[in-house]
Amino acid sequence: MGDFETRAGTFNRVIKFEYAGRRLGVRVALNRAHFRYEHDIIKEVFAVTLLRRAGGPIDDSATREIVDRLMATPVGTGLEHPLVRAILYYDWSTADVPFPFYIFEWIDGVMLWEQPFADHYFAAGRALAGVHRVRFENFYENIFSILHKPRSWRDHVRVCINRELARAELHLPERLKARIDAVDLSKMSPGPACLVHNDFSGGNIVIDQEGWPHIIDWDNWAVDCPELDLVKMKYWTAIGREGRLTHRPGLYEAFLQGYGETADRPPDPNRLLAYEYLWLLRCFNFEHAREADPDLPEDPPDSWCKVYPDSQYYCDLLRDL
Repeated sequence: MGDFETRAGTFNRVIKFEYAGRRLGVRVALNRAHFRYEHDIIKEVFAVTLLRRAGGPIDDSATREIVDRLMATPVGTGLEHPLVRAILYYDWSTADVPFPFYIFEWIDGVMLWEQPFADHYFAAGRALAGVHRVRFENFYENIFSILHKPRSWRDHVRVCINRELARAELHLPERLKARIDAVDLSKMSPGPACLVHNDFSGGNIVIDQEGWPHIIDWDNWAVDCPELDLVKMKYWTAIGREGRLTHRPGLYEAFLQGYGETADRPPDPNRLLAYEYLWLLRCFNFEHAREADPDLPEDPPDSWCKVYPDSQYYCDLLRDL
């Protein structure tokens, strides 16, 4: 086995290797102790399966059947979609290995952050619009609640914002918390319930040698509004001169142009504002918890974690909204 490389994320480790003349990768879920989404499954498997139905009839009962079938088969092979790296084998049974993992076809290319060119961002926007063609009848807390616990859009967003506000209660200025709590969702038009990647940024998009984007890291995907996927790209557009993620207006506009030319409906500015509050709160809470944890181990030298801003960055952005 040659050409061995490894890279660490917040919760996963990716290992690149060669086997029988093929370039492959294995993604292992090593640290889920503080992961806020579904544990102990490989969500990429569910995402790829649903992406195959993009643009088809909307039927939550049929989606539930797909979810139940996948939940009953924690080991499998052969899942492909043009937007995602081909999954050759997956296993979250932990019968032979104590961690969920999957083996995938390696894509030679660079992270979008590493080559921040407008045409790449335009292509990423078009790809995201394709993801959002997977639709649901209602909103849901997670995969497991599809069909069984439907929510309206307003109830869904209010629950999510209130949860983050409760976590931030002792750490944000009172006036700022009151302003966020007063956001009036009743005056906003409900958006469509879609498959959203929920971590769509330059670190999760591989641009191959032909300039085609491949979306990776589907651990956070959720049933939500398209606008949620537009927020992270706005604030984490690219890595700035100081080595931290920042907003790059020209690149973000190229991304929105690609998205707008392909999406079946334009983003709603009022819903986008609501999701900005939600996403910035989540980031503030996550980084504040990391900074306050004395037992948190140091990030591995091959980790991307060094590019993420600190909690004060998100607090300042919330003040400016």
